[in-house]
Order: sequence, then structure tokens, then C-alpha cells
Amino acid sequence: MNSDSDHETLSNARDQWKRSTTALERVHQTIEQTTSPKTASDIAEEALVSEPTARKHLNSLVEVGTATAIEDGTGTTYTRNEDTLLYQRIRDLSTDHSRETLIENVQTMKQRIRDFEDTYDAVSPEDLATSLGDSPPEGAWEAVSEWQTTERNLHIAQAAINYSRARDLGAATQ
Repeated sequence: MNSDSDHETLSNARDQWKRSTTALERVHQTIEQTTSPKTASDIAEEALVSEPTARKHLNSLVEVGTATAIEDGTGTTYTRNEDTLLYQRIRDLSTDHSRETLIENVQTMKQRIRDFEDTYDAVSPEDLATSLGDSPPEGAWEAVSEWQTTERNLHIAQAAINYSRARDLGAATQ
């Protein structure tokens, strides 16, 4: 593809996004993808809205806990609320998957962690990372990253099981 064609494709996609969503939806989608603090102006540009519109919707998202506002001496920046995203992921897992499936996945992840421990003779990904030295074995850094991700996913899956159980127990007592 040439650059004119790329630009036209991107422009068409942006136009379609703008036609098929509200300003609030675009600001919400933009903040959910934001991993480092951004100004309302930056978010407005990405969400295809004016800065006052972005600021209005960002303040609403902060009020409901979807976004976080960070005040510093130079102004306000916004980022996604990691706790809210984590809760949503746990809730979605508990809703979208059976308890049995979640338990099977937990067992698979626990086995994967045992494999990392055995393969690298380490007790944690941090232990592995600190032992690598100047010339680590091929794929060792990728293993550190995968191990950390597996541990995080394990905890999230376990939380989804507990969330589902607590929800079921709450419904049974009402």
C-alpha cells in the first residue's frame, strides 16, 4: 500500500468510528486504551472530539471510577483506572466461563508456573530475572515476561472463581 492509500484507509476508519459512536463512547474507548497519563487535549485528538467535550466526559468517567485524574503543578492528566479494569475482567471471566472451565485454566497455569520453576531453577520470575547476568540463555527474558503474565492471569482467574462463588452465595441468602 502506498501512503496516500494508507491515509485514505485511516481517514475512512476514523470517519466510520465517529459516525457509529457518540463522543462519550469515543472518549471512554480512548481512556481505556490509555496506559500512561494524557492531557484532555491529547485524548480529544484521539477521540475525535473538542477539548471541552473531552474534558466534560473525562470528568464524568473520573466520577464513575473508569478514569483517574492526576493533578500536578502544570495541569491535569488522565489515565484509565486499573482497578476498574481489573474488576471488569474478573467479572467478565466469572460471567463468561463456567466454574469448571476456570478451575481447569487455573490448573493449567499452575502447571506452566511449575514448568518455569523447573526449567530455570527459579522460584519466581523476579528470581529468574536477577539471575540472568550478561549472557542469558536464549528466550530467558521472554520466559520472565510469560511467567509474570501467567502469574497475573492465575490470580485473576482465581479471583473470578471467588467472585462467582461469592455472588452465588449472596444470591442464595436473599
